[in-house]
Amino acid sequence: MDNIFSIKAVSIYLVGFLAFFTFCDSKQNIKAEKQLNALERITIQKKHINTYKDIEPVTDSLVKPIDYLNVISLKSLPVKEKKKYFIDLILPAILIAKEEYKERLEWVNHAASLDTLSPGDQQILTDLLKTYRAKSVEDLQLRLITHPTSIVLAQASIESGWGTSRFFVDADNVFGVWSFNDSDPRIPSLSTRNGKHMYLYKYSSLSESIDDYFKLLATRSPFRAFRNARAKTNNPYKLVEYLTDYSELGEEYVAALKTQIRHNNFTRYDYYQTDPTYFNNK
Repeated sequence: MDNIFSIKAVSIYLVGFLAFFTFCDSKQNIKAEKQLNALERITIQKKHINTYKDIEPVTDSLVKPIDYLNVISLKSLPVKEKKKYFIDLILPAILIAKEEYKERLEWVNHAASLDTLSPGDQQILTDLLKTYRAKSVEDLQLRLITHPTSIVLAQASIESGWGTSRFFVDADNVFGVWSFNDSDPRIPSLSTRNGKHMYLYKYSSLSESIDDYFKLLATRSPFRAFRNARAKTNNPYKLVEYLTDYSELGEEYVAALKTQIRHNNFTRYDYYQTDPTYFNNK
C-alpha cells in the first residue's frame, strides 16, 4: 500500500501538468460539447450522499446510471468494504463517460459516411476536431475510442487511495489532477513543490472528473501510442504497457497497474455497461 501511495504522489503531478493544457483549451471547446448534448440518450440520476449507505450497490452487469454529486471518505471502512463501496460509487460514472464518448464516436462515424454535411453538423465536426486536437476525421475517430474499464478502475483506485484522499473527498478529483490556472475551480494542496503552493482541480461531479481523464488520454501527445494500441486490442495488460508516460515512475507504475487489475479482478468489469432501460429514444 505504501508503494501505491508513492506512485500516486509522483504520477498525479505529471498528469496534472499535462491536464493544465487541456483545461486551458476547455473554454473554447464548450460549444461542441453543448451541441453534442442533444445527442445524449441516457436518463442520469443525480444523487447526493451523506453516508456510505447512500451509495447504491452494483449488483448486475447492467448498471444504473447515477452521477453522485458529492462523495464521502471511505477511510474508516474495513478494506473489503472500502473497495466494494468505492467501486459502487465510481463505476456508474465511468460507464456514463464511456457511453458519452461512444455517442460522440457514433456521431462522427455517421458524419464521415455522408457525402455532405449541413452547416450545423459541419460546425459540430469542426469543433470536435479542435476539442480533441485531431488532424483528420480518422484521427478524431481514433481519439474517441475508450479503453477497458479495468484500467480506469486501476488508475482511479491507486490515485485516490480507494476513495480516501482529500482531493477525492473535497473536490471529486478522482485522478489527483493539479491546477496551474488561477481561474480554475480548485482547492489548495496541503503540500508544496519546489517551495511553491500547489492546487488541485475541483470538479462538480465524478462524471466531470472522469470525462476530463478520458480527454487527457485522447489529446496529449505522450499517449499517442496508447491510443493506437487501444484501437487494436482490448487486453488491459497489453494496453497499460503504453502508459509509462502517465507517471514519472514509468515501468514501476505500469507494474502497479497490472497488479491492481489482477489482484482485484478488475477485468470482470470490462463487460459491464450502462443499463439500456435508462436510454431515451434517439
